[in-house]
Amino acid sequence: MKNHISIMTMLIIVGCSGGQSIIKGTVVMRTGTEAHINLGSDDGIQIGDTLSVWRDETGGRTKTRNVRVGEVRVIKILGKNYSAVEILKGNLNEQDVVEKRLP
Repeated sequence: MKNHISIMTMLIIVGCSGGQSIIKGTVVMRTGTEAHINLGSDDGIQIGDTLSVWRDETGGRTKTRNVRVGEVRVIKILGKNYSAVEILKGNLNEQDVVEKRLP
């Protein structure tokens, strides 16, 4: 496994309209139909949680937009800051953003 500590993004909890918060992290490694993300038990992630996967993509005239590219489900908590997920939909890349909306 490569050392991905330097490419991890920090956990962000962002308030959004409607009173919801979002926990965001990144895909740090992908192997076949599974991936590792940099969210774990300290972030409130639990086995069975479903997260959306997003990627910034460049369109015409270098406009960057956030595009939903998949969905994953947590299958194992690897520690305080990491979890293993199964890929339910889409094609994930390292550094894609994963997000869980909180009620």
